[in-house]
Amino acid sequence: MNKKAFALTVFLLLLSIAFALAAVAQDSSPAVDSAGYAAFLERHHGIRFEGAVAQSAYTDALTALFGAVELPEGVDADGFSLLEAITTTLFYANLDEVAGVLSDDRAAALLSGYPSALALEAAQQRFLAAAASYGLLDPAFAEADFAQPVSGAVGTFLLGRTLEVRGRYENFLGYVSDPEIYARVVQVWQSFDQVAATELQAAAVQLIRDGIISGYNLKRLSSDPGFDPRMTINYGHADIDHALQLIGLLNSLGIDAKVQLEPKTSAFLSLAEWGGSPPTLPELQSDVLDDGNWITYAKEYDLLFEFMTVEDRDQFDSIIRSYATRNDNGIPYLARSFRVPLYSARVDLGEGYLPVYNHVAYQNRFYIQSFSLIDNLETTKAAFEAAFPEARHEIWQDLWVNASFYNYLIQTTAS
Repeated sequence: MNKKAFALTVFLLLLSIAFALAAVAQDSSPAVDSAGYAAFLERHHGIRFEGAVAQSAYTDALTALFGAVELPEGVDADGFSLLEAITTTLFYANLDEVAGVLSDDRAAALLSGYPSALALEAAQQRFLAAAASYGLLDPAFAEADFAQPVSGAVGTFLLGRTLEVRGRYENFLGYVSDPEIYARVVQVWQSFDQVAATELQAAAVQLIRDGIISGYNLKRLSSDPGFDPRMTINYGHADIDHALQLIGLLNSLGIDAKVQLEPKTSAFLSLAEWGGSPPTLPELQSDVLDDGNWITYAKEYDLLFEFMTVEDRDQFDSIIRSYATRNDNGIPYLARSFRVPLYSARVDLGEGYLPVYNHVAYQNRFYIQSFSLIDNLETTKAAFEAAFPEARHEIWQDLWVNASFYNYLIQTTAS
């Protein structure tokens, strides 16, 4: 072998060793499960990490989530390590003071499962101990070198877990399969009265009177669960016993899902030709119109389910039609089922669902929404913008509703 060939062989060998060492370094990053956080961060905040996370990218993400912060001297060190990422996160999320009140002994006790952390300076240990108290130290960090770079998965975990601590991650009551879910649903239902935003409601009622919309929902922004729209169905109703029975039915069918109950105030047009009379109950009021129809005002809820599988999600329509729709033919149905149920999804679920638009006006802590037929887009859009001049407006063009509610929109819009 000549000298040039030998030199090339040595170079390639060294290069392969360098790549191998880089791979080992990458593989040594804590193996945290951050897939759920990653999907949430990208879906709601446009944040996504790939490969090693640069300090600038991480602080930009923290600023976007929590606002700008001036870090104390000494936090920003050379390079960007796992220790610095954790410490910086505490300051941005306003969780840092715990580190100042922990004793050295208490910090060491909290870090007993993280050997490499115990080799750090006492002040650094206290910050890591504070992070541990919030659940920011994943068990996978047990063998971690806190001086190592931050991987995309670890950076994602830290951001996602911090959002969870701050109450800004998924906001839900539990799972269909949880024995405690029924009590949680009842407690939430009993904790609120009708959602009220007088100015928004007065303008929306006038739109109903003018025949522009069939009804509206008024909701609080704070009740949004942040579910994955691809797996979520939103089911509206007004009776809490019905909600409990529906959850129990899903559980009996072996269907599991995340559950959230969102309070809302609804107003909708009721046609005299359907029979019945204007309600006069504490939770159900009405205004009779000149043509004999009336507007019903109701304390209601949206029951949101994020299903575990596509198969479970796609069964929902047949379950409601079979067991939760009022009928006159003697077939049993759940307590106080509606003749015209309402449920919707942000993805096309195929047969049984039809596309509509949702006109949304956001103002202060509330938003008001109304579904319209696609053909009525421009009329409804212009009326909404005129009725709510100070609001931020959106039109959801990716909304599908069940067939019977679609038919209700046709009837009431034509009237």
